[in-house]
Amino acid sequence: MELPTASDIMEKVFVTASPETSVFDLVHMFVKNKVTAIPIVDNEEKLVGIITDADLLYKKIKPHVPHYVNLLGASIYYNGISEYDKGFKKLMACTAKDMMTKDVIIAAPDADVEQIAGVMVAEHLKVIPIVNGRRVVGIVTRYNILDELYKEYGTGDDAK
Repeated sequence: MELPTASDIMEKVFVTASPETSVFDLVHMFVKNKVTAIPIVDNEEKLVGIITDADLLYKKIKPHVPHYVNLLGASIYYNGISEYDKGFKKLMACTAKDMMTKDVIIAAPDADVEQIAGVMVAEHLKVIPIVNGRRVVGIVTRYNILDELYKEYGTGDDAK
């Protein structure tokens, strides 16, 4: 039996964004499309970076919620709510270019699925863009790997 490759299991329909896409629009894209990563591509659809949901949550969106005490039912803020507002507005003005990871781990369409799975585990990745000539042609997610394992090792009795 021939070993499955990235092109056998990759998502061929996927969401991309440009380096100029705002954080606000990125958040909307993540929620609307229920994805965990968005490849960032230039005008020629060539990969220039990637943004994950974790990038948004941990790197920047971690909006530093103001410290407050509740005094007789009223919230008294230590830092002042205006500082929080300024920080959040500043964040929303950021673009994909400001937040993306530029050194992206990629795979070719003919890459072996087992190798991709090994890299994903070793590097703690949820998604690997599949690139042919610097152009993103698909993405492989943890779900794609699990689905392939299930098809390969699951028995007909287990499938419902």
